Amino acid sequence: MKLLGLTGGIASGKSTVAAILRRLGATIINADELSREVVQPEQDAWKEIIATFGPDILQEDKTLDRRKLRKIVFDNPEARKRLEAIIHPRVRALAEKKISELAAAGNSTIVYEVPLLFEAQIHLWLRPVILVACEIETQRKRLLERDHLTEIEAQQHLDAQMSLEEKRKLADYVIENDGNLEELEQQVRAVLQKIQAT
Repeated sequence: MKLLGLTGGIASGKSTVAAILRRLGATIINADELSREVVQPEQDAWKEIIATFGPDILQEDKTLDRRKLRKIVFDNPEARKRLEAIIHPRVRALAEKKISELAAAGNSTIVYEVPLLFEAQIHLWLRPVILVACEIETQRKRLLERDHLTEIEAQQHLDAQMSLEEKRKLADYVIENDGNLEELEQQVRAVLQKIQAT
């Protein structure tokens, strides 16, 4: 069984690469989906988040108002650290459980897709890591189009993450996503073949 990490900068094409990997037979575990799972109403993380940030972060259906919570932690590094300390250990435990279950079921290639893989130090226990990267201008353009952000908001999102240059140094494989879909798929196939051959 091959276990690998997949990450990338915001708007770099990580989800597209995950979809290609899935089509090539890999099983994908998405950290964002796991983080939504661990904060469902009445879960321990949900209770701890309410105790930390107050009941105003709940929607009428008792689920977290993710937009409101994102706004609180985006400009406040201490609040972000508190939130991450609640969520990250639970997401990791759930990911490890799912990886074990998938491996036991005979899945030969499992990909753990994590937006902030390096920032969360996941590369210290998960190798190899594939980074999906692109030019900063490509990233900015995609953010403006995809998320309908202003130039200033797009830059804030880019500044909030580790730079792609830093991530390139930490990655085992880098897929450059500045071309078309066909070129991207060729790179993904080549990287997957290298990993499966080791």
